[in-house]
Amino acid sequence: TGNIIEADQYFLPFELSCLSKSPRIVTTALDCLQKLIAYGHLVGSSSDPQNPQKLLIDRIVDVICGCFIGVATDEAVQLQIIKALLTAVTSNTGCEVHEASLLQAVRTVYNIYLASRNAVNQTTAKATLTQMLSVIFLRMEHH
Repeated sequence: TGNIIEADQYFLPFELSCLSKSPRIVTTALDCLQKLIAYGHLVGSSSDPQNPQKLLIDRIVDVICGCFIGVATDEAVQLQIIKALLTAVTSNTGCEVHEASLLQAVRTVYNIYLASRNAVNQTTAKATLTQMLSVIFLRMEHH
C-alpha cells in the first residue's frame, strides 16, 4: 500500500472551504471530501490534532454536518452533504463513523429531509437514511 496517499493531513483546506459559507466553494469541498473518503484516501483514523480525545473522522463528520444551516442551506450543498455523509457512514475503505458522530450524521440527513423544499433532495435524503440504517444494523449483527 505504498502508493496509497494518506489524505488525513490535508483535511484543513477542506474544512476551511466548508466554513466559507460560499455555496460553490462548499459544494466543491464536500464533493472532494466524499470522493477522498470513497476511495479510501481520507479515513480519519488518526487522532484529531485540535482535540486528541477524538478521532479526525469525528471532526470530518462535524464539518460536513455543519454545512447544513437549516432551510436556508443551498440545495446543491444539501445534496453534497447527503452524499458525503452516506459515503462516510457506509464506506468499507477504513473510514469508521461511530457513536455521537454516527448519530449526528443520521440526524443531519433527517433534518435535510424535513427542511428541504427540493423534492429530489427530500427523496435522496429519505433513501440515504434507509441505506445508512440498513448498513448500520447489518454491521451490528455481524459484530
